[in-house]
Amino acid sequence: MIGLVLRLYPRRYRLECGEEILAVYQQATADASPADRWREAADIAAHGVRTRLGVSSVTAAGRFLASAAPFAVGAAAADSGTHLSRWYAVEVSTPGPAHFFADAWSVLLLASALVVVGAVTALTGRWRVGVVAVAVGLVALAVAAVVSGPAFGDPLVTPAMALLTTLVVLACPPDLLPGPGVCVAAGAMAAAAWLPVAALQADALPVSTDYGMWPLLVLAATGLVLAWRSTSPGLTETAAMAAACPPFVAYAYRGGWGELLTVVGIATAVPLAGVLAVGVHALRLRGGSNQR
Repeated sequence: MIGLVLRLYPRRYRLECGEEILAVYQQATADASPADRWREAADIAAHGVRTRLGVSSVTAAGRFLASAAPFAVGAAAADSGTHLSRWYAVEVSTPGPAHFFADAWSVLLLASALVVVGAVTALTGRWRVGVVAVAVGLVALAVAAVVSGPAFGDPLVTPAMALLTTLVVLACPPDLLPGPGVCVAAGAMAAAAWLPVAALQADALPVSTDYGMWPLLVLAATGLVLAWRSTSPGLTETAAMAAACPPFVAYAYRGGWGELLTVVGIATAVPLAGVLAVGVHALRLRGGSNQR
């Protein structure tokens, strides 16, 4: 099996480092259980795929995905939280006990709960364990969306956005884990995106229509704030928010596709925040030069 796993590496890398990787694997799994052997092989396979794709801690692509991954996790949690809060709001308004059936809707709820729990786990210090839970939940959510179609959104857009988020999250190099400050920012973004939507679903806000744009606007504003705090031009932060936005694009698509304002918002929210960040940075530079 390990021979097949090694073939995931580029040929040149395999020739240079293959024997060393094999020796480390054999040493690590000498007295290991079958589950531990599979886990070790899975880690090597993931590293091989990242190496072949050029996604590592020493490449620009790897560093970019590392900056986007925590916000993708937060966005996935906020989107999944909307499924759970919508279900809870319906159950509270319906007399009688809650019922679960062996159907795609129950799969969606369980998958959403797994994504939320995994995101909290990842953003509170156990990144690898949490990310696996998020990825499994997103894949299950995508399958449920394909099976049930319009019940969860578009049968193509919704699962595509879930799978794209899974790739962003799993592609984060394991040696470039997000720091506590970034995790706090991602968690705050997720909370700010989800809480007003949950209040709207519970009829606790003085508005009755949700066009789906709020979470995407929160994500765009998060990129703008990060660019402001880092005094950067904002291009990196904007690109990271764009990579993290698929769950919110799916939510906006469910909530208001067909409305002109929603369509324009989906297309322009994050780019406009980037343009604003660039403008603010230019004004800062001009102000600094005028003071000299």
